[in-house]
Amino acid sequence: MRVLLLAFVICLVQCTSVKNKDADYAQRSAASAKMVLDKSGYLYDPTDRSCDGYPRLMVETMPGTCLGMVLPRDRALDPATNKGFVKPRTILQLPGTEQFLVVDMGGWAPKNGRLFLLKPGAGGNYGLTLIKAGLDNPHGLRMGPDGFIYIGEKNQISKFHFVNGKLADWRLVFGNMPRKEGYMHPLSQFTFDPRNGDMYINSGSPSDHCIVQGTGEYKYCPEDQAQGNGAIYRIPAHLLQKLPPNGVEIFEYAAAGLRNSMAMVVSNAGFLVQGENSRDFPELEEPYEEMNVIDLDKGRVAHYGWPYCYDFHATSPEWEFPENKKLPIHKQFRKPVNCAQASAQGPGEYQPPYILMPPHVAPLHMDYYHGNMFRDSLGGKLLVTWHGYQPSGQRLVAYNVDEKGLPVLDASIAKASYQFNQPGGCPVPKPFQPRGGMDRHASYTEVISKWNEVKGQRPKGAPVAFTEASDGSIWIVEDRENRTIVRLARTQTANFREACDRSVITFDPQVQMLAWRSAVKEDSKLLEGYKGIQSQLIQNYCTGCHGNLEADDIAKDRFSNLDFLVKNGWIAPQDLERSKAYGAIAHLEGYTPMPPADKPQFFGTAEGDRLNKLVSQWVNALPKDIDSSYAKYTAKDKRNIRLQPSTSAKACGQLNPGDIVFIDPRASRVISQDGYKWNRVYLVTAHSRLFKDACPAPEDGVYYIAQ
Repeated sequence: MRVLLLAFVICLVQCTSVKNKDADYAQRSAASAKMVLDKSGYLYDPTDRSCDGYPRLMVETMPGTCLGMVLPRDRALDPATNKGFVKPRTILQLPGTEQFLVVDMGGWAPKNGRLFLLKPGAGGNYGLTLIKAGLDNPHGLRMGPDGFIYIGEKNQISKFHFVNGKLADWRLVFGNMPRKEGYMHPLSQFTFDPRNGDMYINSGSPSDHCIVQGTGEYKYCPEDQAQGNGAIYRIPAHLLQKLPPNGVEIFEYAAAGLRNSMAMVVSNAGFLVQGENSRDFPELEEPYEEMNVIDLDKGRVAHYGWPYCYDFHATSPEWEFPENKKLPIHKQFRKPVNCAQASAQGPGEYQPPYILMPPHVAPLHMDYYHGNMFRDSLGGKLLVTWHGYQPSGQRLVAYNVDEKGLPVLDASIAKASYQFNQPGGCPVPKPFQPRGGMDRHASYTEVISKWNEVKGQRPKGAPVAFTEASDGSIWIVEDRENRTIVRLARTQTANFREACDRSVITFDPQVQMLAWRSAVKEDSKLLEGYKGIQSQLIQNYCTGCHGNLEADDIAKDRFSNLDFLVKNGWIAPQDLERSKAYGAIAHLEGYTPMPPADKPQFFGTAEGDRLNKLVSQWVNALPKDIDSSYAKYTAKDKRNIRLQPSTSAKACGQLNPGDIVFIDPRASRVISQDGYKWNRVYLVTAHSRLFKDACPAPEDGVYYIAQ
């Protein structure tokens, strides 16, 4: 069975590859008997060396480049300690060597972070060696201007040397960073000013938005202004040279009102460019991510909006909507910034972003490219990883920059658009239409694109950070379930391209949700398990934070929670490790523990064990063939739509010739009745081909048409 599945996947790859100069290579590679599907979900030939010495992955990259596998998840393990990747985040090449340091934050458990050495082995394959464990949620990793390597943990930043394969001179640089239990953005990221060596540190916000806690004597939202949260700190270079035993204890503010500055770099002209991870709105197309610019020579601390403003000039819901005016937040605090302001004129005033990036792309790393390998195509450009799991993420992009190192602004913004991934289909363009309007826009190039999941070919990309190697290649770390290190390189033969016919409809997310509704509704054990999860887990522990679990995607009914789980990828049939709904409550490595630390907990209790068992049994019983339960169908002539597979059943609507719908193509689900064969067809309640109010809408959208 596995051989047949692999043969099907290989055929699919061959049939969808563009017939260009690399087509012969693609066919030879796909036909190889050595192709394997690794634990991450990448299909490749481990013996292939066509991507500049590494196995080529089937991920689309810009012409003349390829993405090669350096370290797959299967080999991301230190054999001596049996410790491996949990949530790898950052990578740095050791000068003058072919070796790299890799930081793994270890998931969200305390003191589970690790520092690994990545080096080539006797057979040429790279392998891991654990060199330090017990780090507390580490993330940031950079070479400092003083020759030390700097590493950031949740509450502190340290520096060290790495000499003859060993750590040396480990010193605390900056400690006691303000954190509290349940802190939402605890990771330390930092960068250096190339002109003078000053250090700039991210202090992420403790929450997604302003939350009233206690009755402190605050004039403004304490989430913003108490304890230096949601800001960027500056530590002058001279303080880093002569460190006291407890590290630097003073700092300056460089910027305020920034929710989470994970992507930061300082240009040679003295401008700090920041990639903002914006609010977690439930909508797929709001809010947009920001790119903010801090002029380090102005000496003025502007406010960049969080938690009061987002996009360019939109006001956050809790401060804007009339129905929210009675919230306790308005009785205690006031909004100190004017979101309509065009630019900050004085300290503390609102500074809109420089440009916007697409919604939910989650920029986690940025840097300027200075290498030789891509000098003609990427030289001097600003590279940014878009880590986001939503349809606009999973990319590496490049911005052209001006003499200040800032993205070049477009003369016109009317046609600004971004690509929106579709499972099983081609990306579609979406216009930039942020709430609050468009001030400016800068175009970008997708260096790595089409990193969306294709089952049996590749997983959804999860690029976190990258480093420019000495040969100019770009080494990228992936986290989530991928847990790989991949390499972007120059190629003459191994560029992977995919055919893309935008006229072909291959997927409809609402139909996918209807298919799941139908599968659960018709299986009594699945339905009972789902009811238990709803009543015992979701209603008791989840909806307080995830109100969108009850969103009206198709209908606000008993299956609206299921819709949420499906569309957000929280369930993976018979795969607990990839099911966020299970991983978060069972505290699996790599998942953010749920509920948050400031909410009632059940992990480690009898209640927790019971809930874990309830969810695991349900996930392990879910069918794995849902994607085969719907397929595009084009009506050849008129067909009545009925609630039951019978000519005597009332007509609820009618298909016209040429109408495209989705039917259940499985032979086992075709019903013979009244001299016809009847197919199940999925239609949402307000489908244009249904007669208004003619029939009660089925929860799973299943109607019947005769063939």
